[in-house]
Amino acid sequence: MPASPSRDRGARPQPPPAGGPKRGRPVPGRQITVRFDRMGPDGEALALVEGRTLLVPYAAPGEEATVRLVGAAPGRLQGRIVALRTASPHVVRPRCPHFGRCGGCQWQHLDYPTQLEQKTLLVRDALARTGLGGLRVDPAVGWNPPWEFRTRLEAVVGTRDGHPVLGFFTWGGERIVDVRTCPVQAPGSVAALAAVRAAGEIGGGTLRGVMVRAAAATGEVMLALAVSEPLPLAGRAMAVHALLDRVPGLVSLMEVRVPRRGHLIHGRRASLLWGRDYIREEVAGIRYHIPALAEFPANAHAFPGTVEMLLAELDPAAGDTIVEPDAGIGAYTLHLALAAHRVVALTDARLLDAAWANARLNRIANCQFYTRDPVRALEKAARSGPVRLALLHPPGAGLPPDLPRALRRASVGRVVYLGRSLGAVCRDVAALGRVGYAITRVRPLDTSPQTSRLTVLVTASAG
Repeated sequence: MPASPSRDRGARPQPPPAGGPKRGRPVPGRQITVRFDRMGPDGEALALVEGRTLLVPYAAPGEEATVRLVGAAPGRLQGRIVALRTASPHVVRPRCPHFGRCGGCQWQHLDYPTQLEQKTLLVRDALARTGLGGLRVDPAVGWNPPWEFRTRLEAVVGTRDGHPVLGFFTWGGERIVDVRTCPVQAPGSVAALAAVRAAGEIGGGTLRGVMVRAAAATGEVMLALAVSEPLPLAGRAMAVHALLDRVPGLVSLMEVRVPRRGHLIHGRRASLLWGRDYIREEVAGIRYHIPALAEFPANAHAFPGTVEMLLAELDPAAGDTIVEPDAGIGAYTLHLALAAHRVVALTDARLLDAAWANARLNRIANCQFYTRDPVRALEKAARSGPVRLALLHPPGAGLPPDLPRALRRASVGRVVYLGRSLGAVCRDVAALGRVGYAITRVRPLDTSPQTSRLTVLVTASAG
């Protein structure tokens, strides 16, 4: 039987070089045996080593392993598995041949019930670290199957050993993995990726990546070429000719301007190369026209269930007004409008026309889209009548600092919140509590299976 981590920890390190650190000190290069007890918010498995948290990728709770330390920082250590001593019953064979190199997924080696259990713990731990440990956290909700759910893909172009590669970055690195398949992506997105690779040289060296949207209900596909310079007319014609018949369901071919350097998604402008500038989607009876650069829930399996939970938590009556900042093109707005008297939705100016177009497409007239500051919009809405409910789903940075107090001034009685960053969730939950809201529900939603990423549903009621 293998030795326990506590007995083995001081007995197995490699001897330090002469004049080096004292034996037993957790320094890079030393080997130790540990048992992992949970997963961390950045995807690694965690173990405690002499008062510091050890982070090791691709390990699992319940495993005991010999680990080589590869990095150290105050309160934290990084390591890599050298040898597995005790296996976990919750480890499964990853579906993706790129798993372990591609940085898109970190948890494909965990069975799905374990992923949900660990996401529940992530939320509980994050709240506890910020003084909110008294809040009850419901078990995480997931949707099956946890595969082929993602309807949005962004891949980058690069070179390796003089050959072009198209795919995703390694975990925490700048190296690009040449991705041939992806089991979490919709089949239409994978087909579009293969089509770009098969088409060969596109863009004359200006192609920095591709973006794909795939509609789950209609099967339509939009393919956008991310370029650092506009394609010349000949280049546009070549791209259309090379890709048009290679992608099943293709209805839109776009050109997206991106900076020469930096992340693919920053500073984009889109123009049409062929077809139309949107794809058609339908979710729970609501139809959408989705443009290239619009935010839209990317998990086709989770979106209908998320809408159902939001409506259950808001529980709107026929006479209620709901305020919704960060409404985008109306993904949630239109479902809310069917259940309430009025929805006041705030969106970005570049998405305003698309939001109104989606309302008209569904013949929904009881929602208004504005581009003004959410606090000012809330104050104006409250002057025209009571605003009892609010749906908040801010971007990663979280709520504007003055919004929670503005909600209380407007006498909003119930707030339902969707957060995508654990740090922002904790800050925003604390901010709602400081202005007098009582948190009545915290529930993790697994909108990104096979990864440590998640969404948190929070319900708050005025005290």
